[in-house]
Amino acid sequence: MKLVLDEEEVGVLECIKEVQIDCGFHIRDVIKKAKAKYGLSRTTVYEIVGYLEFHGLVRTNKAGNRELDKNASYFVICSGCGKEIPESEYIKDNGWAICEDCYLEAHQQIKFADPMAVRSKKLFRKQHGLEGTEGLTDLQKELYDFILTEGGATEKKISKLFGLTSQETRNQFALLRHCELVKGRKVGNEIYMVPFDS
Repeated sequence: MKLVLDEEEVGVLECIKEVQIDCGFHIRDVIKKAKAKYGLSRTTVYEIVGYLEFHGLVRTNKAGNRELDKNASYFVICSGCGKEIPESEYIKDNGWAICEDCYLEAHQQIKFADPMAVRSKKLFRKQHGLEGTEGLTDLQKELYDFILTEGGATEKKISKLFGLTSQETRNQFALLRHCELVKGRKVGNEIYMVPFDS
């Protein structure tokens, strides 16, 4: 049977890992940690530890102390995308268990209006004799051509048509903006990416 832990259960498990010593752990220490870090009550911690014991993640050692069974496996639900990930592959980020893809997406944001990035990109392109769409990836060229043909497009439309996440679309727009190929323009309540010279 595959054990899938929720956010609170992962929190208690993390607290157990922090307070466990060679001879095991004391539930009092887990309760203090879980209350301070996650605001969990004593009752909730007892219930979760009991649940973890039932499923074999926590066991009683020969000395009569509780300890984490390092050989037991479990899965965690990514709070970003909702997929199940093995215990060795999740990342704790601001108290949330997330997969590597969600972590990278959250932390690899390219700033859209960054004067230093624009200056740097202009110098680089000038030094290498790049003009227009030269030096762009195929995806960036396709996005730029689409925006040029349509006269403008929203992030939502581009994401849907090109099968990109919102963050991937924003990053691509930022790179095109740094090359001074597109810019943002507010039309009604929406922001459109339009050709830079329009």
